[in-house]
Amino acid sequence: MLERCEFCELNEEVLRECGGFSCEDKDITEFFTKEYADYAYQLLGKSYCFVEQEERRIVGAFTVANSSIRADLLPNSRRNKLNRNIPNEKRRPQYPAVLVGQLAVSEDYKGLHVGDELLDAIKSWFIEPLNKTGCRYVVVDALNYPKVFDFYLRNGFKFLFATEEEEWTFLHGRRTAKEETAMQPMHTRLMYFDLILLRTE
Repeated sequence: MLERCEFCELNEEVLRECGGFSCEDKDITEFFTKEYADYAYQLLGKSYCFVEQEERRIVGAFTVANSSIRADLLPNSRRNKLNRNIPNEKRRPQYPAVLVGQLAVSEDYKGLHVGDELLDAIKSWFIEPLNKTGCRYVVVDALNYPKVFDFYLRNGFKFLFATEEEEWTFLHGRRTAKEETAMQPMHTRLMYFDLILLRTE
């Protein structure tokens, strides 16, 4: 699908030319039609899209921002798993990553695996010779829904933490007994893809 598209930065002109953008999620639609510009102005991330060349409609969009994985703060088992593919002399307390903050496919192109293609495009972008920065991992803060997890797992992503409890402790500290009783599922879970896998294929 994306072979028939033009890749460009998302901006007001593109949105106007393509008649806007709409996806299943109301908040993400709002982000890609209104909030993306202030996000870029504040230097928090940049949004890009693929525009179908004949129809002149936005097929999918995503936002990327600089990030990192703090290996030194991870539990030993997770740190060891993360470091496994990195030579001893190259191991660091933290590793450069790109965060995919938002990713969406237009309602008009649902069911065509465009989301898979978007992730492939992002991965390829950060290993091509002309990329502008070193980036070992792609990180996502995936919504805590089985369907979303399945999507990222199918695309080679792994959970950064073995369990939700482990992730909660890392982000917020240990829960009190009262918090344990009233425990709600986390809204999102951190997942990552190791770009070195594409270099060795």
